Amino acid sequence: MTRTSRSAAHGRTGQDGAVETAILWHTGPLIDEVEIAQVHELAAAAERADGVAPLSEQPLLNLREATDDVVHLLTWRVGALAGYAQVDKRGEAPSAELVVHPAHRRHGLGFHLLGSAADRAAEPVPSADGPTEGTDTGASDPGHDRAPAADGRPSLRVWAHGDLPAARGLAARAGYAVVRELLVLERPLGAADRPAPAVPDGLRLREFVPGADDEAWVRANALAFAHHPEQGRLTVADLHARAREDWFDPAGLLLLERAPSGAEPDAAPQLVGFVWTKIPTGQPDDAREGEIYVVGVVPAAQGGGLGGLLTAVGLAHLAGRGATTAVLYVDGDNVAAVRTYERAGFSRRAVHVQYSRAVPPTGR
Repeated sequence: MTRTSRSAAHGRTGQDGAVETAILWHTGPLIDEVEIAQVHELAAAAERADGVAPLSEQPLLNLREATDDVVHLLTWRVGALAGYAQVDKRGEAPSAELVVHPAHRRHGLGFHLLGSAADRAAEPVPSADGPTEGTDTGASDPGHDRAPAADGRPSLRVWAHGDLPAARGLAARAGYAVVRELLVLERPLGAADRPAPAVPDGLRLREFVPGADDEAWVRANALAFAHHPEQGRLTVADLHARAREDWFDPAGLLLLERAPSGAEPDAAPQLVGFVWTKIPTGQPDDAREGEIYVVGVVPAAQGGGLGGLLTAVGLAHLAGRGATTAVLYVDGDNVAAVRTYERAGFSRRAVHVQYSRAVPPTGR
């Protein structure tokens, strides 16, 4: 899909003569590598100011995603990218993340980005010959009463990373309330974590083999996270996108298989669980942070302590690779998983929250 131009903007003008609230939007990937770099630079500036990354992994991967299910919204001030938002219409409800450059805050950009994102979320995915781009000029109001998305799904859900006061204020102004919490847990790692735990009889661990294990992993992940709004819908293409990241190491994705029984010696091993670890590149050797990226157990094998086993396997792998701290993300209402991680020595570092605005009844 090729786009060669976007509409000119004629929004509200500030004292410096710059358009303040004109928001250009389009579907599919960002226009080029320059625009992608601008979004990364904007996110990095916000992280330096706030102490938390404003955009999570999936939106950053979506910058290059050629799909009409993802909408990119951009606004400039004084010739610089001042704000960015992304709406992802995949999943049970459309979701969004947004960021405003620290130098351009307190001008209403976040409020108008949120309003435009809500408008985009309420629109159907365009057809092949339908509109894929446009301009908002400051009229969008995230607090006005909206109908659900055209396909009947719930209204927009918006992530706020770090639960910062500014995000809480924006949400309150727009009439949004917290509907989900994602906890960030951490624990130190040392030499005592390096020995890998013993695997019960009948089970075996092995490294993931790219290409050979792709579809089996996707099936097991979908089973393990059937009710998870993001993780459970990962595809082979999503797996490949992560495998192209500089942090990916197939040795850090460990598969737990049940060996064939004596009655079926020629049967294929059954994948019953996995632990995927992540060590970002570019970290100093004496303060390396590793992540328990995903722990999954298929429903038929749940309840037997395999989640705790796989967590210990992941910690041993991270410690063996020189990580000094382990982190992970878990939904706050997943009581069983939170308890498993607390038993493994994790404590809370931060919380990310997801907001949504309840849609009032439309009448009988």
